[in-house]
Amino acid sequence: MSNIEYELNEKIHAILINPYLSWDDFNKNCELIKKFNIKNISTSLNFLGHLKNIMSDHKVKINALISYPFGDLPNSLIEEFICFAKENGAYGIEYTPNFINLFKNNLDDFANQIDKISSSKLPITIIINKKKLDKMLFEKAIEIFLELGITNFQFGDGFGSPISSQDIAEILKLIRNEQSIKIVGGIKTLDQVVDLFGLGIDCVGTSHFYEIFQDIKKVK
Repeated sequence: MSNIEYELNEKIHAILINPYLSWDDFNKNCELIKKFNIKNISTSLNFLGHLKNIMSDHKVKINALISYPFGDLPNSLIEEFICFAKENGAYGIEYTPNFINLFKNNLDDFANQIDKISSSKLPITIIINKKKLDKMLFEKAIEIFLELGITNFQFGDGFGSPISSQDIAEILKLIRNEQSIKIVGGIKTLDQVVDLFGLGIDCVGTSHFYEIFQDIKKVK
């Protein structure tokens, strides 16, 4: 277990999106990210500029959540949001698609929206809640994402029950080895993290990174 903290610095992504954080609590979270040498942050557009400034002396990838969690960003505003994210220090985009186009079988519109995000040249992570789609639509969505060359996926959005081991097994059957899989939702302990990695996923996202890294200290 001697390398566990180093490995998890990369594999545990800190989520910093709570709009009700006080400024003091926001800064405390940033100090914890530095203390634990966390290398990836998922955050809102509102927090992005602050994180860029506070983390200027810390090597970290800051990813901006766009259209999260409702998939409600109109096509006409996508480029504007991406430009804002770039200007404010985003390393990558984490994006919830407009699934209504999938439900309506407007597959071209669904794919074009993803393609428009991908054209930004920033790394893109697609956010998808498997529990919200039936099996046929879920598999169709994954097929489209893979055809578009998406390599980073986040399953779970923090709403509803945590993803199950059965769900993960089904996901792994659909997604090839060259894709990266992140799991989000209800992850609060080191035991949960270790179990998820044991199932074959690549990284996790959580706002409970303090508790998890405290558990790591105990293991060491």
